[in-house]
Amino acid sequence: MSDEEILIEYFGGRPQWCGNKLYKIGDLRVEYAGTRLYRVGGAKIEYAGNKLYRVNGEKVEWAGNEVYKIGSRRM
Repeated sequence: MSDEEILIEYFGGRPQWCGNKLYKIGDLRVEYAGTRLYRVGGAKIEYAGNKLYRVNGEKVEWAGNEVYKIGSRRM
């Protein structure tokens, strides 16, 4: 899964694209810092290396190459 797909599943809104970049998830605006996702609405997106590390302060847990949990919510 791409970072965009993970965040679409986490926030649960309808995605809107502008070209090949994610523009909105539901009513939440998506912001980029360069090529990386930076914010969705007011939620900050953090990376460790090349992987998602935190979403809105909740830790992202990985099982191999797939996201297993974000905070206490299973994906």
